[in-house]
Amino acid sequence: METKLTERDKKLLYILGFIVIVFIFGWLIIRPMLVVIDKTEESIAAAESLKRQNEFKVTGVSTAVNLVERFKTDLDDSMTEYYEPMDSSEIDKMFTSYVLKKGLYAKDLMISMPGQPVNEQPYVYSEAGAKALRLESIANASSLEDTMAGSVSSDSALGMLYDYTKSPLESYTDAQMDVTDTSVAGVYCAEITIVMTGDPDTEQALLDEVMYMPSIRLTGFAWDDVEPVAITDEEGVTEIIESDDKQLTVMLNLYMYDKDSAGFDLSDD
Repeated sequence: METKLTERDKKLLYILGFIVIVFIFGWLIIRPMLVVIDKTEESIAAAESLKRQNEFKVTGVSTAVNLVERFKTDLDDSMTEYYEPMDSSEIDKMFTSYVLKKGLYAKDLMISMPGQPVNEQPYVYSEAGAKALRLESIANASSLEDTMAGSVSSDSALGMLYDYTKSPLESYTDAQMDVTDTSVAGVYCAEITIVMTGDPDTEQALLDEVMYMPSIRLTGFAWDDVEPVAITDEEGVTEIIESDDKQLTVMLNLYMYDKDSAGFDLSDD
């Protein structure tokens, strides 16, 4: 049996063959090219993102260099009212002279010199103390999350990209507001106990003055009566001399700022 194709059938076959050829061409050639183009665009987007972050890092490094100088200036300015480093003999001379100039008698002086920078903690029930506790809680929670999530070891165009949303200046400003550790500030604390005798009003005035010195913190004081003094004259007559003076024992901390040990060496080259 012989089948004849009409002109219409031939046209349909031609159209079908063309469609098959186009489909094969698109599937074997065009589709792989589109996949490659799509991957290339993703790589380009990742590379551009990494480039922006690297530019941010470079800018951050430049800003950080300027912040080092600002840190030096800010720290020195904040410590202008603190004493420069002194040894025990210099502290002894300073306090003895101070008491004598007030018209009082320095009966005894004990000095405990610091071996390392002091780490002062705010009063636990103060606003600063409550803030320190909140920051410590946040830091501990963040540390726990980092431990559970693991650390990211790669930073590439095709890997995970870090989101640098904070500039060094912002971090520095935040750190100024949130500081809770003074051990890196280069501040040393000498603990001093001085015993003096003299007029009670003068001693009280000294207490009031010391209490508001930014470089000295009054940690305690105690009043005592001055013991009567027995005086024997040439004839052997002994007289008991009573005194209206009071003995005042003052405990205080004296703060000294050593800029060369503040965080790192701040001395100029």
